[in-house]
Amino acid sequence: MSREMPLWRWGDLIERRVWRPEAEPRLQQLDLFSDTRRTVWHNQAYEALRCLDLTGAMVLYGRIIEAHLDDRELRDERELVATWQERLTRYRESDRDGEQIHELYALLDDRLPSPLGIALLEFMKAELATLAAPELLFIPPRFHVGLLCYELENYADADVWFGRAVEAGIRPPGRFLAYRGDALFRLGAGDPSRELYREAFLRDPLGVDLSHLADRAIRELISYGESEADEPDEVVPWLPAWGWLRSVFFLDLNDLHASEGGFLAALAKAEAEENLTAPQLWFEYLRYAEFLRGVKRNDRELVRARRRLRELNGELFGRYMKKIGGDKSWTNPR
Repeated sequence: MSREMPLWRWGDLIERRVWRPEAEPRLQQLDLFSDTRRTVWHNQAYEALRCLDLTGAMVLYGRIIEAHLDDRELRDERELVATWQERLTRYRESDRDGEQIHELYALLDDRLPSPLGIALLEFMKAELATLAAPELLFIPPRFHVGLLCYELENYADADVWFGRAVEAGIRPPGRFLAYRGDALFRLGAGDPSRELYREAFLRDPLGVDLSHLADRAIRELISYGESEADEPDEVVPWLPAWGWLRSVFFLDLNDLHASEGGFLAALAKAEAEENLTAPQLWFEYLRYAEFLRGVKRNDRELVRARRRLRELNGELFGRYMKKIGGDKSWTNPR
């Protein structure tokens, strides 16, 4: 470039060099400000959804749309919020009973913004709690106040509601014993949860919701039993026995310690009246045999108890003898 350039040209060049860099940051700042407004309003809308303030959320969605900062996803969200605003209005004008709450629950889907989904579950749980005997309201496959708590990962409250349901005589009992086992398992209470699972499979094995089981060891026990048993379809009622053989379940011998005579009288009566299924009867004789082997040391009576075990299920009896004989090649789970 020639140094002979007139001074007025130098000034023009300098002015252009200064002006161009300043223009781009101004545009970037404007875009950044626009994005920030959308983010701030969207976050505020989510806070409103968390409080189930759907009217407030709709106002905030409207601001974003009016500022032309929206997109298809946001408009879909707004439509869902508007839909639920109408549903809740209709619900509040209804009888507000268990059936109405269940209808709302059935309409939940994965498209809902997470804060709204959680807020609706909390709302339904609170509404159920106001009903008479809410612990007894169960609509298959999985509508119950305890299951709403479980879905919200509030496992302590779920445990309480499932416990109340069992105490109040809910049907089917096995389902709710196992649900309570799931809640305790999530709380880290391994041994109490296993006791509940064992009781569920003893009392009402076909009522247990197998696909809901939280304890992986129980699920693996079912798979193992099905792969080993002669009749895979009949494994579930025998799970208490399989569980003890695989060191998943332990035996409760407290009633035998308290009164061996009372236990034997109750067992004889149940057997005479055919009040126990074969798996239940086998498990009771298993408890008796282990009491005789480890506590009472009565070999003559132990022979009788073992003979009864063999009569009820020869396959499991053979595995029982291997276990007490010290063969651990198959008894311990992975």
